[in-house]
Amino acid sequence: MMKNKPHFLFFLLLLALFACNDDVLPPVNPYDSVDYGNPNDTVVPPDPNSIVGIHQNIFKIRCNNPGCHDGTFEPDFRTVQSTWTTLVYHKLVKNDAQDSYDFRVVPYDTSSSMLIRRLTRDDAQLQRMPATGAYLTAGEFQNIVNWINSGARDMFGETGQLPNNEPTYLGYLVLDPNFARIDTHRVDGIFYNPFIAPKNTQLSFAFLVEDDSTSVQNMQFNKVKFSTSMNDFSSAQTFQAVFLNLGGYQVWVAYVNTSSFTPGSTYFFRYYFNDGDHASNTEFPRTDHNDGYKTYHAMYVEP
Repeated sequence: MMKNKPHFLFFLLLLALFACNDDVLPPVNPYDSVDYGNPNDTVVPPDPNSIVGIHQNIFKIRCNNPGCHDGTFEPDFRTVQSTWTTLVYHKLVKNDAQDSYDFRVVPYDTSSSMLIRRLTRDDAQLQRMPATGAYLTAGEFQNIVNWINSGARDMFGETGQLPNNEPTYLGYLVLDPNFARIDTHRVDGIFYNPFIAPKNTQLSFAFLVEDDSTSVQNMQFNKVKFSTSMNDFSSAQTFQAVFLNLGGYQVWVAYVNTSSFTPGSTYFFRYYFNDGDHASNTEFPRTDHNDGYKTYHAMYVEP
């Protein structure tokens, strides 16, 4: 205890010195030197013909309403970025009766931009926007036209590029020789189980696909392969599909005779196709897909 006493007395002495010294300065605040500017500086408004100006002056005020384009459904006008992303080269949910449009906004092309159609016309097919009936003024509408004609640029001045994604597989159906659909008849009545196919019968497998740049009829490869293995198609039977327009549906159809399959057996099948822009064929289902997709894409040949 005696050894600590001198230190304790020294500490008390220091406290007394600091308490009595009015010249001791507080520590330096490093943020005191930051220039935060003049809070009364004039805010420069954005170019009204830019996506920033259009969002601030039009979409944010007229369309970003509760239960509307507030993220509830697209286009999403909550932010500048979400506005641009869900407009430029974005696929449609609704089209006109003639399916005249492919995208909501096409840079440099107002005639192909569904946005212009929605802002100017009201008919039984599509309602004019904004849905509140408070339609755009001539000046506001011209701002949007100017933005599209200038390339529909994003906030950084970049023009969007036409997407070229891998083609999409939409589904399939199977018809018997009388054009009756049989792929709805599933083993044990479970929808993802193999469908029941009659033996020694020619079936028509119709595959529905789409692509963002290649028409359905110009798809390439278009083959269906059958295997007794869920994941091994190295020795699969292969059938070539042909393009058909069935009742307004553009499909690829493979004619498969079940006489080449063993009765009482289950066969898994996969469809392969290509849009001509990708090195590898699109395959569905793939090995990494859930087994439910694979059993749904399978047939059980009746004994």
